[in-house]
Amino acid sequence: MHRQTLRSLSAFFIFAGLLLLPGCDFVVQPLGGAEGRTLVYVAQGKGGAPNGGIVCTRVGAVVIDPMLSPTLGDLLNTQAQAKSKVFWDNFHASRKEKPRTQAPPVLYVFNTTYRGSHTFGNQSFDKADVISTSKAKERMEADGAAMRAELRDLWKVPGLEGHATTSATLTVDEGAFNLDTPDVKIKFVAVGDCVGEGDAVVYLPVQKVLFAGDVVVPKFVPYYKGRSLSIRNWIETLKKLDTWDIETVVPGHGDVAKKDAIRQQREFLEALVTEVREQIKAGKTAEQAAAAVKLPKYADWAHYNDWLGENVKLVYRELKEKGDERASAADGGASVAKPAGISQPDGFK
Repeated sequence: MHRQTLRSLSAFFIFAGLLLLPGCDFVVQPLGGAEGRTLVYVAQGKGGAPNGGIVCTRVGAVVIDPMLSPTLGDLLNTQAQAKSKVFWDNFHASRKEKPRTQAPPVLYVFNTTYRGSHTFGNQSFDKADVISTSKAKERMEADGAAMRAELRDLWKVPGLEGHATTSATLTVDEGAFNLDTPDVKIKFVAVGDCVGEGDAVVYLPVQKVLFAGDVVVPKFVPYYKGRSLSIRNWIETLKKLDTWDIETVVPGHGDVAKKDAIRQQREFLEALVTEVREQIKAGKTAEQAAAAVKLPKYADWAHYNDWLGENVKLVYRELKEKGDERASAADGGASVAKPAGISQPDGFK
């Protein structure tokens, strides 16, 4: 009996441990109102795990960045359908009528990046169109197997056994893909190469909410693997985003934030570029710069000690290989479209 109890306890703690692994836990929370009184939800990853989102409309739900694995994708799909039903029931109740049909399904999945941490749940939405930029689609298809191996072996993410790379069925490379419904306006905006190739953000102008993906990750030193040499474009993009009418930012990782998170992200990147530039002027090598650059203002940011040096090397390479001039619109970062000025056909079928 004692052994059986120990075995049961052992199995429990193993299971509990799995739940605490990166990517094994998220909670769906309403944004801008209580349950049933909002159209927008954040899928908040715990412990720095990736964030996603759900937006409900009367013609279909939109899911943003299904994270990490088909297992979590399935959970997010279930949550999206449940929130869609809450919206649907309340919509008809407000009109004092009974719903004549089932709640609308998930119609679109938006990917703000190619990274598996934000896209490996795509395959759970087999009846939805997946939307990304062309660059993100190409990079996901090229690196899907390698990203899966890294998530499984380095980050110990469970639930990847049945994963198959599921890339975009529709792509956007300039301006925005607009979903203009009677309930909410949603803009998927291509922002060029920032963190990696072919980044995008999702903007809800009426709710003043920005799903920023990894373009904004406040209180986190950015992850360095899979990055493009485009930090100056990233800075220019953040300057553009700061001109938009935004109150709430859902970052790629970490807590939901106010608009000030955009400025915080930009200032960190600008400080990094300034310090690396000084090291180059002093004739230092990349390794010497990585050892020398310290940003004490950001010493409390997650992964400061283990990832700051790698970020220094990336900036060093960019300044040396691409020259030390301002980012150009042709590189993507400075060409971010203003949502108010975008005129595109309605994205609904």
